[in-house]
Parts: sequence; C-alpha cells; structure tokens
Amino acid sequence: MTTRRLFAIVPAAGRSRRMGTHKLLLTLGAETVIQRLVRGLSSEGITKTVIVARQDDIRLKDHLADLQVDVVQRETDPPDMKASVQYALRWIEEHYQPADEDGWLLVPADHPVLEQSVIDELCQAWERCPADVMIPTYQGRKGHPTFFRWSMADRIFKLSEAQGINALWPSRDIQPFLQECAVPEILLDLDTPEDFDALQKKYGTD
Repeated sequence: MTTRRLFAIVPAAGRSRRMGTHKLLLTLGAETVIQRLVRGLSSEGITKTVIVARQDDIRLKDHLADLQVDVVQRETDPPDMKASVQYALRWIEEHYQPADEDGWLLVPADHPVLEQSVIDELCQAWERCPADVMIPTYQGRKGHPTFFRWSMADRIFKLSEAQGINALWPSRDIQPFLQECAVPEILLDLDTPEDFDALQKKYGTD
C-alpha cells in the first residue's frame, strides 16, 4: 500500500494499578484487550508492531508469542510512557534502520476498540499528510494513535526528564495535522474497572 515503512509502537509496561489486575489480559469479547489492539494494528499500512513490556511480565510475553509482533523488554523497567517510546525507537533504529521519510505511530496498549478499518483509514490519511505529526480527532477531541515522521524521533530524545511527549505540541516549528475521524473509538481507553464495565457492555459481544 505504501513504499514508506510505518512502525507501530505500543507502550505496555504499566502495572494496571487502577484496574487492580493485568488489564491487557482481560477478555473483551472473544479476545483479550491486547489481542484486540494487535488485530486492529494488523493493517497493510503498518510494517511492524513493537510492544514494550516490563522485564518481569512473562505472562504478557507468553500471551503474545504466537502473534506477529516484536515484544521488547528493557533490562530496567521504563518509568513512564516516554521512556518506553524512547526504548522502542532505539530498538527499531537498530533492527530496521528506518529512513527519515518512514514513520511511526504511538498507541497506548489500553486502546482495545480501535478497529483495523479505522487504522487503515488513518494510514491512508497519513500517506497524504503534509505535516510531520498527525493526530486523529473526534468532534474536536484528540485521540490515538498519533503518527510521526521518523525524523521526529530525535525530538523525543531531547525532551527533559519532566516533559512528556505532549510537550512537543506547543513548539512553534511543530504543527500537528488534526485528522477528523467519524468514530469515537479513538478516544476510548481502559484504566479502571468502571472503564472495563462500560466497554464490556458495548463491545463485549464483538
């Protein structure tokens, strides 16, 4: 579909403290939360999905063993999402040698209702996007996944320890393109038992 490669980065090194259990292994419909996300990311527009897991998360690594993804683990657990993204970027650079015109997208692991059709549509929009960053929106609200040119990777490493990736947006030289979507699923994440109950009611029969 494209001559430019696109790598999906999925930070999955959290401890699900608010959920009280391993939320990525919860069953939602016929699949687990992480299986649903991986299926959504199995778009022709995505070259490879890279999932960053904790070093001790053997259950998640084993659960993903039969899927066409790269599971990577730091020797020390990443303290936050930015550290997970930085580790994935270094790993992709070492193993796939991306060019500046290639791209990467960031999607948290707890966005289980992103359908492949939505990802396909966003990948096609990214091919036409004139900006270095593209953020999907639903009724004016920013969602996931966020798309980046590979040339933007250096900017992630220049963020201070206290800054998250969102700190890039106020930069005058970075003007993200806002891609309006017709589906609210780009906004839906999973943090608490209440979130899971709501998703289960709406998507549990998928």
